[in-house]
Amino acid sequence: MLRAAGTAGLASALAGCSGDERNQGGENTSDGSDGGDAPNGSDGDGSEGNDEPDPTFFEQGPTVGLTEVATGLTSPNGLIPAVDGSDKRFIIDQVGIIYVHDADGLRSTPFLDLSDRLVAVGEGLPNWIPYDERGLLGLAFHPEYEENGQFYVRYSAPAQDPDTDHREILSEFRVASDGEVADPDSERILLDMPWHRELHQAGTIEFGPDGYLYGSLGDGLNPFNAQELDTLMGSIYRIDVDDRTDDLPYGIPEDNPLVGEEGRDEIYAWGLRNPWKMAFSGDRLIAGDVGQAMWEEVNVIESGNNYGWPLKEGTRCHDPQLGTSSDGECVVESERGEPLVDPVLEFPHFDEEGYPVGFAVIGGHIHTGSIAALDESYVFGVYTSSFSEPAGRLIAATPQESGQWPMQELQVDGGIDIQVLSLGQDGSDSYVLGTRAALSEDPLSQQAGVVYRLTE
Repeated sequence: MLRAAGTAGLASALAGCSGDERNQGGENTSDGSDGGDAPNGSDGDGSEGNDEPDPTFFEQGPTVGLTEVATGLTSPNGLIPAVDGSDKRFIIDQVGIIYVHDADGLRSTPFLDLSDRLVAVGEGLPNWIPYDERGLLGLAFHPEYEENGQFYVRYSAPAQDPDTDHREILSEFRVASDGEVADPDSERILLDMPWHRELHQAGTIEFGPDGYLYGSLGDGLNPFNAQELDTLMGSIYRIDVDDRTDDLPYGIPEDNPLVGEEGRDEIYAWGLRNPWKMAFSGDRLIAGDVGQAMWEEVNVIESGNNYGWPLKEGTRCHDPQLGTSSDGECVVESERGEPLVDPVLEFPHFDEEGYPVGFAVIGGHIHTGSIAALDESYVFGVYTSSFSEPAGRLIAATPQESGQWPMQELQVDGGIDIQVLSLGQDGSDSYVLGTRAALSEDPLSQQAGVVYRLTE
C-alpha cells in the first residue's frame, strides 16, 4: 500500500475526514484537525507518493469528445437550462456569479451577482481543507418562471454568530422588469441555517415533476447529524414554495414522510453525508454522495429512505467513531427500525494495489440526447484522482431494475484536462463543468474554470 500513502491524505482532505464524536447538540463544533494531513499526505508540496490514477479500474467505455463552450470562470459548479424555451443556459460560478450562456457564448453582463453577500470563498480555511466548498451552490427556476419570474438560489453567507463558520441560505429572487437580469433587491429568504463548519453543505436545488422544490444538505462534518431527524443536515428536503405552513415562509407537502411523525417535516430522505450534486431524470431523483474513508456512492432518492450514513459507507460497514469502513456483517436498520438503503453504484478511493481510483463523486443525469452510445446511461463524474494535476474522470452507468449499476469509463478524445465540478443537461446536450487548475494550484484564486459540451 505504499502507492496509496502519498494520496491517502488527499482522500481525507477531499472527504473532509474527521473523527468527531456526537455532542449534546447533535452538531459538530470541534476544530476537525484530525482530518488535517496535507492533501498529499506529506508536507503539502506534492513531492511524496505516487498519485498516478489506475486507468484500468473501470471497464473501458465509449469514446466521446469535449467541445469547449465557455471559459474565464473560476469554479463553474452548475449549468441550468432556461425554462422559457430560449436557447440559453445559466452557469453558476461558485464565487458568487450567475452567467448567461447563449449561442454567442458567455454574456459579459451577469444574470445575478451575489459575490458581496457570500463568505470570503477560499479564504481563512484550515490548512487541511484543500478546496472551499462554500459559495454559490445552487439555482432552480420556478416551473412557472415565464409567468411569475421567480427563481431560487442556495449560497453561503457570513456568520452572524462567532460560534458558527457561516450560514447556508435558500432564497427566492425575481427577474427584473426587462426579463434579462435578476433583481438583486427582490430576495426573500426561505431558509437561514447556521453552519458550524466549513464543509459538507451540499447545495443542489431542483424542482421535481410534482412542482415541489428539493434541496440537498450535507452532514455539516458531523456524521451523526445524518441519522438525527431534528436537523435538516444530512438530508434531502422538500418544500412547497407556493404555500405557507404556519409561520414558515414556505409550505410543507402533506405527503412528506415525517409529517405527523418524529423529526423535521421538510425532510424527504436522510442518512446522507455530502450529496454534492443531484438531478431529476424523469421522475427519478439521483444523487451522488461523497464518501469519507474508502467509498463513493450514488443513490436513487425516494421518500422516507434512510441511506445509511454514518452506519454504512456505500454497501460497507462504517465505524463513525474511527472513521473507517470495512467488509463484514453490517447493521441493516437504524435505531428507529428503518432499513438502510444501499446505493445503486459505488467505487473505491483506491484499487487493490493502492493506486487511486478517484475522490468525490459528482452526481450527473440520465443522458437522453445526442450521443447514441450514451443513450439512457447515467453519466456522472469523479472530481479528481490526483492532487498535483487536473485528473477528473467521466463515468457512464447502466441503470438496472435492482442491484448495482454496471459502470464504464468514458474515453475522452484527447484526454480530460479538468477536475470535474458538475454536469449539466440542456435538451439533447450534456455538459461537463470543471477547472483546469490542480488542487495544488489553489483553483479558487484563478480563472481556470471551463464548460465543455459532450460530443460523439
